[in-house]
Amino acid sequence: MKKVAAVLAVGLGLGATALPAQALTWASVLTFISTMQSEMSAWSVTVKQTALSANVVSQMDNDSKKQLANAVGAIEMSDRAMAAVTSFDSAVGQPVTSKCIAQQQGKLMVEAVSQRDKDAARLMATYSSQRVGSRAVADRETLAMHRDNYCSVSEARQGMCTLNANGMQGWDVDYAGPFSEMTLAPEGETAAYAYTAMITDQRAEAHIDCTTVACNAAQSQQLAASAMTAMAANSLVGQVTDRRVPMLTGQ
Repeated sequence: MKKVAAVLAVGLGLGATALPAQALTWASVLTFISTMQSEMSAWSVTVKQTALSANVVSQMDNDSKKQLANAVGAIEMSDRAMAAVTSFDSAVGQPVTSKCIAQQQGKLMVEAVSQRDKDAARLMATYSSQRVGSRAVADRETLAMHRDNYCSVSEARQGMCTLNANGMQGWDVDYAGPFSEMTLAPEGETAAYAYTAMITDQRAEAHIDCTTVACNAAQSQQLAASAMTAMAANSLVGQVTDRRVPMLTGQ
């Protein structure tokens, strides 16, 4: 501002000496001063805008460098943590006994998962190979199991069944019952299988095992329905065997 004022003063002095006295009227002097003041204001705004822009650019650069430094530090910390976990050096890593325990647990986990797959496959094979003489018979058996083991409080109040205080009321018709547990007792496992059968049981009746055109059409329709329900049953059975206590029989 002081430099601009000095330039303005010099300009006024030069203008006063260069122009003839009779040509330099008071109005022209005021116009000249107003023009110089306007230019001075414009230059002042430009300087402030440039300084502000430079400050913003510098701040963005600093923020980017901070974020990059934080990211690099996080990556290095993650690498060091992974190295500490996987290292069994007695000086800076885990003790050697931890490696032995981890290997034993890993072996047990592999065997448990293998046994779980075998159990699930065996259960699915039994599920898909059964036949019923009549659909009404299968429904009657499912209803009898529900009344004996999974009678709900509301059903007991209506006199539909007798309440069994086993903590599994309505489990066979409620996904949140057995499948919200981390592990399943034998009763809970049975309840989970009952739920699976409740929603996926599409076993064919025995009378479609014939050779007529109508039987062929019924068999094709049954295969389509079984294919869809078998996928749902396989998912649910797998979830049950995930929650069961594994018995490592080696078979």
